[in-house]
Amino acid sequence: MAATDTVIIGAGPYGLSLAAHLNASGVPHQIFGKPMQAWSDFMPPGMLMRSEAFASSLYAPQRGYSMKDYCAHKGIRYQPVGMHLSRETFVEYALWFQQNLVSQIRTVEVLDMHRVEGKFHFSLSDGSSLVARRAVLALGLKGFERIPMVLDRLPREYVSHSCEYGNLDWVRDKDIVIVGGGQSALGLAALMHEVGGRIRVLARERNVTWNRTPNSTRGILSKLLKPEGGIGQGWRAHIIAEYPFLFRELRQQLRKEVVNSTWGPSGAWWLRDRVVDRIEVSLGSEVRHAAVENGRVVLRVAVDNQESQIEANHVIAATGFKTDMSRHVFLSNEIVQSMSLVDGVPELTRNFETAVRGLYVIGPASAYSFGPVMRFVYGAKYAAPHVARHISRLYRQDAQTPLTAGCSTATKTTINQAGR
Repeated sequence: MAATDTVIIGAGPYGLSLAAHLNASGVPHQIFGKPMQAWSDFMPPGMLMRSEAFASSLYAPQRGYSMKDYCAHKGIRYQPVGMHLSRETFVEYALWFQQNLVSQIRTVEVLDMHRVEGKFHFSLSDGSSLVARRAVLALGLKGFERIPMVLDRLPREYVSHSCEYGNLDWVRDKDIVIVGGGQSALGLAALMHEVGGRIRVLARERNVTWNRTPNSTRGILSKLLKPEGGIGQGWRAHIIAEYPFLFRELRQQLRKEVVNSTWGPSGAWWLRDRVVDRIEVSLGSEVRHAAVENGRVVLRVAVDNQESQIEANHVIAATGFKTDMSRHVFLSNEIVQSMSLVDGVPELTRNFETAVRGLYVIGPASAYSFGPVMRFVYGAKYAAPHVARHISRLYRQDAQTPLTAGCSTATKTTINQAGR
């Protein structure tokens, strides 16, 4: 069985940023996953980034690898605020970052992960195995999508989640209902409308919240009064984005309330003109029943307790995500139970470590410990160097101890024979 010090599961913005820092620190590691897969394979062409360009950089241990640097390298006009940054440009930038800074990527999936005598053992989709001292879960929102029960009972050919989409050509001339009132619902509605779909949005909210159009020419006084915070303007956003360690000092229940109630459903400023007066948005809507009749989805929808019937070829649930680490099926029962989850969420140490020693969680799943910024690419600015420093310190402490130390004779033999 091959061995390394640290395994990173997930090759998105957080995983790539951490791998770049571990490279710089000289920590032996491997990273599993197809680089930027969720962004390249499951997000539709033409989508624009919700984050401002200055807040859409992966985080490198040295200068020269920001979004601004990439745009200069490619001759793309860069604007820190107010830039229409496409998903395509963001993915191309991230792959450029990876090609220059991260080489230890294996495009495999983890089929099984369990602990043996304090070490993590992995069974991989290419048939190989690996053992490591430490593991970092950097899987983004993968596996956490939430579909309301009333829709979840429908056959999968008639209902899907908004996170599952790449090419949208199949939508042309189809009746599509999108349930949700946030960026995912509104952005997907605009793109589907523009490829020729007949789109209707059912939003639970009474109003659609539109983000303000940014002012790229703000003066010094304006910036002092309302600084850019990576996730929005204002001192509250600035503090949450720049000082996640302060957020972690709040009571657990208060942290949960802040994460659940702030930076909620809203539409990006560049999206408003593509939705308003172009797409039917039914506010205050509740789907009470869903069924398939004669090859069509039939929904019973209530608005102010007045019910009506809506038919469609397909329903999309743009209803967000719910962190639940137990949904990662490759994790052994022993690891899941040892993480001390509360409603599926791990409580993390100041170093992003779970109750399982050596197991870290970064990205959106760490938001309940370090704040809403972890739901954005910008959070990698804090998470990647912080976790890398902790792992590097432990690696140097363990440098004189072979990975097989403390293992049983059978385990040592397996590791040593496979490593020859």
